[in-house]
Amino acid sequence: MKNIFCLLIIILAVSNICYSQEDDKLFAMIYSKGKQWNESISTSEQAYFKEHSMHLQHLRESNKIVIGGKYSDVGFMILKTRDIKEAELITEQDPSVINGTFKVELFEFKPFYKGCIGEL
Repeated sequence: MKNIFCLLIIILAVSNICYSQEDDKLFAMIYSKGKQWNESISTSEQAYFKEHSMHLQHLRESNKIVIGGKYSDVGFMILKTRDIKEAELITEQDPSVINGTFKVELFEFKPFYKGCIGEL
């Protein structure tokens, strides 16, 4: 768990994420393999992966995702919502989470440095 947060802090320090603190809060969403993960097929072939991708596309279009990425077998996103209830609802609506392909841990994220990420 500490490794995940250390990596996020390093990314924030190096990349300078843009975030204006209006009334929204930030949440770290940590995706890992769920109980229904099939080790014999690729990530993109997993059950409900296409639906998961569509769910994330909707979140990007509605400006809920601040940044996202993957390292090792773990995916993460910084999510912008009004409160924890909205963040939990978003995770509960992901078909890949509902059906056990992925599991998600959700943590409030409080940046100590505000900056901007340019095009990488």
